[in-house]
Amino acid sequence: MRLKTLLFIALAALGLGVAQVQPNQTQAASGAAYTVSPVIPDNQRTSVSSYFDLVVKPGATQPITVAVTNATAGVRHIKVSLTHAYTQDNGEIGYKPNGRTDSSAQYRVDQLGQKSQVVTLAGHQTKRVTVNLKIPEQGFNGVLLGGLYLVDKEETAGSTGDGVQFKNRYATLVGIQLQTSTGAINNVKPDLKLKAVGAGIQSNQPGVLATVQNPMPTYWGKMLFTAKVYKRNSNTVVMKRTASGYTTAPNSHFDFGITQKDGLTPGDYTLDLLVTGPHGRWHWKRNFSILTEQAQKINKKLALKTPFVMPWWGWILIGIGIVLLLGLLWWLILLLLRRKKDAQAENTPQ
Repeated sequence: MRLKTLLFIALAALGLGVAQVQPNQTQAASGAAYTVSPVIPDNQRTSVSSYFDLVVKPGATQPITVAVTNATAGVRHIKVSLTHAYTQDNGEIGYKPNGRTDSSAQYRVDQLGQKSQVVTLAGHQTKRVTVNLKIPEQGFNGVLLGGLYLVDKEETAGSTGDGVQFKNRYATLVGIQLQTSTGAINNVKPDLKLKAVGAGIQSNQPGVLATVQNPMPTYWGKMLFTAKVYKRNSNTVVMKRTASGYTTAPNSHFDFGITQKDGLTPGDYTLDLLVTGPHGRWHWKRNFSILTEQAQKINKKLALKTPFVMPWWGWILIGIGIVLLLGLLWWLILLLLRRKKDAQAENTPQ
């Protein structure tokens, strides 16, 4: 048996202005044993009804309610988790529970209410599930982005076309976007920072990982990443990558990987990373090194060979050896010339 987890998260299209990325929600896919419908409150900012887009008051308690319906005759147990939005390494916004956090976040949606609860539904029963969010007394800047992540704890049997049996576990997300005033997200200027550069593994390939951070309480998309890795103090490009359509969640970070199929080579390098889009332009050049121990560890984990690179002291030893060899050769030449001269002197008639 193999477990197949399906996540159904819908995101609206990215627009040209800041904050045009919207958290969306879809019903669980065909075959799911339950459905979910948001109960939209009066402080919904827009007319959308598939997710929560709320203007909240500082210090208030904001109820988030969804109606969950059991579509089967059997008992179902649905786990409901309060989550925050984060940026995945593939440039998409993720909402799974216990996702990556960032130190720049003053508040997160999952910190404002009950982390999780399990709802038991009898056959064909509908229940309203509420999570109360305590809004900070002093309010917050920009936007908080997250969601309610619902997982059916019961597995649904299925099979492939060749008769292989497997289990499905369905999940659904209902997005949550919170602001303390209408249009607050548009008042925050987008920004990006390059936090770190180093060797690593991504998508089961070795490469260079550039940790990019969005330290602002806003989100946007349509970013184009153009990266080149050079040998230090050289125009030789050893790795490069271009990727488009990247999106970043508020107050988050992710690793942009420039990977290759071959093993990593130790040495000194420079990363040139350019990010462009309708929301800004960011350009960094950063020197970094891949140590021999790092390359060997990563390559060994991926069953790749580490190319041999002569260490700096090796070149010194080679230089010393060449000097000694030339010195010995010169001494031999002088010795041969002296012996030849002595032999000529001996053979000269007195």
